[in-house]
Amino acid sequence: MSKLAIYGGDPIRKTMLQYGRQSVSVKDIEAVKEVLLSDFLTTGPAVEKFEHALAKFCGTKYAACVSSGTAALHSMYESLELDIGDEVIVPSITFAATANAALYCGAKPVFVDVDRDTLLIDIRAVEENISLKTKIVTGVDYAGQPANYRSLYELENNNEPKFNIFADAAHSLGAKQNNKSSGSLADASSFSFHPVKGITSGEGGAITTDNPKIYKKIKTFRNHGINADYRQREDQATWEYNIGEIGFNYRLSDIHAALGLSQLSDINLNLKKRRKIAQAYDRAIDNLTGVKKVKTLEENDHSYHLYVIKLDLDKFKVGRYEFFQSMRAENIGVNVHYVPLYRHSLYSEFGFTTKDFPNSTYVYERILTLPIWPGMTDDDVNSVIIALNKVVEFYVR
Repeated sequence: MSKLAIYGGDPIRKTMLQYGRQSVSVKDIEAVKEVLLSDFLTTGPAVEKFEHALAKFCGTKYAACVSSGTAALHSMYESLELDIGDEVIVPSITFAATANAALYCGAKPVFVDVDRDTLLIDIRAVEENISLKTKIVTGVDYAGQPANYRSLYELENNNEPKFNIFADAAHSLGAKQNNKSSGSLADASSFSFHPVKGITSGEGGAITTDNPKIYKKIKTFRNHGINADYRQREDQATWEYNIGEIGFNYRLSDIHAALGLSQLSDINLNLKKRRKIAQAYDRAIDNLTGVKKVKTLEENDHSYHLYVIKLDLDKFKVGRYEFFQSMRAENIGVNVHYVPLYRHSLYSEFGFTTKDFPNSTYVYERILTLPIWPGMTDDDVNSVIIALNKVVEFYVR
């Protein structure tokens, strides 16, 4: 049995392998360079081209780009003109922005449990928490597989008053459910283009929808509440505009849009690379004691923004913390996604406790994210598998 690096043994790798990072090509650099040499660094044609390409890729009528994934969530929620006391249901295991965006609008986030096998929002928990104040149920496409939108719509169809179903699709660009693309599965969907996501624009985000009212509201909201953008005023030869509502400067620059558009043209190739890595991990885990895959719904085609494993702690002499530290010592940059929302002090005033979320508490103590990104080499992937085998063998009962 090999001595673990954490106890003085030789690490599997000499350098740290990150859990995720951007993959930027020469083509991407040239696309950004072209914008830098053009007349428009912002409010120009590159944003519009990116939006059209996104809408086409997702199979929706509209796409609106904004400055971040958080701005996308905020704009999407704000499109319904939420009021104080309105409720937005979100899963308890997600990045904080899914809930914070509701707070920005004056609404109350209502946390619900996740499914223990998929880590997607638990449909029964949603049903139990729907109230007369529920305005939105947000499915989070955790790790890259879409939430169970068919079941969410069945709940909505049987409920009065009606509510909107939104998707936090930050993880799932390129995924599909029943052959429908992520971005077209809910009333509106938000994306993030952070460097570790499926495509990157440096920072950036977008909302896709078929709803013209939601789209129009977002276009105004991202531009200070102004009813006409700069290019429209130029075309009409006027300086006049009206601000009829509060808004933010959530515009995406042409520099960011050019990078995003170039990245989008390569997404299918990069999805293929992510899925190949995931398949290698799947094969390795099938032969490992005490390590399980997160279940993928039969109707889903996964985009593998993250590759998450679950540890069967009954099979090991140590807990997840020691497992995490041991993998890091082998220079494998594992991570944990995410600390459940109810554990953050920010949300303590809402009265949620651990006992309200038995599934989330259970899986949080056991999940671990392995590195996965398109630029990983076969040697990188093999080093993760070798390190995982090494740590499992050392700690298994």
